[in-house]
Amino acid sequence: MPHDRPIRSAFHALVLCAAALSLASCDVVVNTMEGGQARAEQDWSRSYTLTGGDARLEILNTNGPITVEPAEGGSVEVKAVISARGGTEEAARAAIAKLEMREDAGPSSVRLEAKYPKGLGRQGLSVAFTVKVPASVKVDVSTVNGGIHVTGVQSAVRAETTNGNIEGSGLGSAVVADTTNGSIKLSLAGLEGDGIRAETTNGSIDVKLPQALKATVSARCVNGGISVKDLAFEKTGEGTRRKLDGAINGGGPPLTLETVNGSIRVGRASQ
Repeated sequence: MPHDRPIRSAFHALVLCAAALSLASCDVVVNTMEGGQARAEQDWSRSYTLTGGDARLEILNTNGPITVEPAEGGSVEVKAVISARGGTEEAARAAIAKLEMREDAGPSSVRLEAKYPKGLGRQGLSVAFTVKVPASVKVDVSTVNGGIHVTGVQSAVRAETTNGNIEGSGLGSAVVADTTNGSIKLSLAGLEGDGIRAETTNGSIDVKLPQALKATVSARCVNGGISVKDLAFEKTGEGTRRKLDGAINGGGPPLTLETVNGSIRVGRASQ
């Protein structure tokens, strides 16, 4: 954006209650200083109680990060910040009004989708999700432009983005992590079921495991190196700088790691 003259910041608090939007909060905050453009924000929040042994949360986004954290209680708590930019305050507010937050909630599952308007130009419109979930809820989250961070989930996790990093810590079950332009960092508390599958094209993969955890490793890279350190690892086959198979503590659930441009590191998690 051009910066031909000094720009002074001006903050305006506006209240917008549009019947077309199912937004929990009607507060729109406009900041007219962001690269010479107006910027508007609006909050959206929901709370869900899921029952059953197969409780599941799914979130689909296009622009913006997704953060998943442990809940203190038994409910799923969702907060989203919808942001937009425009040449004027009215344009920024109008962009927010065109975004639709779709929700499909049942007794054991919730599906949320940020539906972006066609032909608006998505660069100026984004949604940042922060979600608190009980540890037993399965998590399936995806975005296109944004990072994903998942903490403390003890059930299965699927995280997918195109342009962004994926980070997971304290995870206790199967994990699928998939990005194109970004790195993947996972720190596990346990490993069950289908194990771990982590794939990226342009980025490194870093996995930390408890010392006693059992896993069967299959790691592949094109431009980079592969290492397994500080764990009881036994290699199977020849093994090369770009291909490594083997067993940790005698073998267990699969640990499948693949990248094209980046390194792969498997090591011991800190106690």
